[in-house]
Amino acid sequence: MKTLGLFVFIDALGWEVLRRHPDFLADLAPHRQPLETILGYSSACDPSIISGLTPAEHKLWSSYYYLREGPSPFAWTRSLGLLPERLTERARVRHYLSKLVKRVCRITGYFQLYNVPFRHLPLFHYAEWKRIWEIQPEGLPVGTTIFDLMHAAGLSWYVHDSGKNDEGKLADLKTALESGKIDLAYISLGKLDALMHAEGTQTPKVGDLLRWYDVRIHEIMTCARAHYGDVRLHVFTDHGMHDIHEGYDLQEDMAALGLRFGRDYVAFYDSTMGRFWPLTEDARKSLHAALDHHPKGRLLPEEELRRLGVFFPDGQYGDLIFLMNPGIQIAPGFMGRKAIPGMHGFHPDEPDSRAMICANHPLPPDLRRIEQIFGLMCASTGITPPRGRAVPPSLFAP
Repeated sequence: MKTLGLFVFIDALGWEVLRRHPDFLADLAPHRQPLETILGYSSACDPSIISGLTPAEHKLWSSYYYLREGPSPFAWTRSLGLLPERLTERARVRHYLSKLVKRVCRITGYFQLYNVPFRHLPLFHYAEWKRIWEIQPEGLPVGTTIFDLMHAAGLSWYVHDSGKNDEGKLADLKTALESGKIDLAYISLGKLDALMHAEGTQTPKVGDLLRWYDVRIHEIMTCARAHYGDVRLHVFTDHGMHDIHEGYDLQEDMAALGLRFGRDYVAFYDSTMGRFWPLTEDARKSLHAALDHHPKGRLLPEEELRRLGVFFPDGQYGDLIFLMNPGIQIAPGFMGRKAIPGMHGFHPDEPDSRAMICANHPLPPDLRRIEQIFGLMCASTGITPPRGRAVPPSLFAP
């Protein structure tokens, strides 16, 4: 019977949430510790976990970026701007329009329109055009993932279907385990993230959902142990979650500068970051002056962006990056019109941003960052990671 590396990703189960629910998997995965996350959202964290690379290396950070040259793949969506805003602002309408745009543009990665105005959409491109879980030449724009390496080594794996809910993913995982043929299983579960976005981190429903996950993971482990000689369980996340106490209209501040969107500057208003591309030197000065000592956030200097692994010399994701203070959401923004109870994407140094990992075996003492989880996957399958990847050094010491 072979060894199985079982990697269970629970979106947004940060270290602070886990500390408030210490009974979660206490018997099954007692070895646990916090992990540093990456500035950004799942669009940045997920590729880093499966590749051991930072966003600056694999080139995926936020979802949308300004297209400086060439025709936009979203040029045809200008006609959607003729629809009444009272219609296109509805979440259900946006959901179906997202499906339409994804199908027309042949996007295979995760895609949502969110609240991006249709009048601005043709200015942008989308980063996760291809599904990151595929082996090359699909997958990451730059670099290889654990699945690429396993394919090259002739190993087999299970990875979740992103289009299914948690129940469907768990059912698929059980079927894969019963075959006894896979070397690694990777499943991403999203109910907790959705719950805390909707109700915050303090709702009693968090405890209820974690107990549900506890039961399901015990069932998965029982199944795995029946078909594998050794099961190395890892339950982890990409980031934590902050409770939101204020929504702030950053767009209104920018409108007061008298600059013209699309002519003087372009901006994308994520939930916690304003990313700006000045198109004139005067616009750069005006934006910098307005944001440099802003009471609701701060501009991130180049050296800090480099330290965080999210500096792009060509300004792909923004020439100026403005990060909101913890607990303040940009609202209205391009990701939503109203502030919601829970949000992530604040500075990684904030306690509520911290990720976590727990396991049924001792963890490396030098496991400190989410992208080092890639090293755990390599070690569990006997793969030597490529040079330059983020791995716990103790795992591969000679």
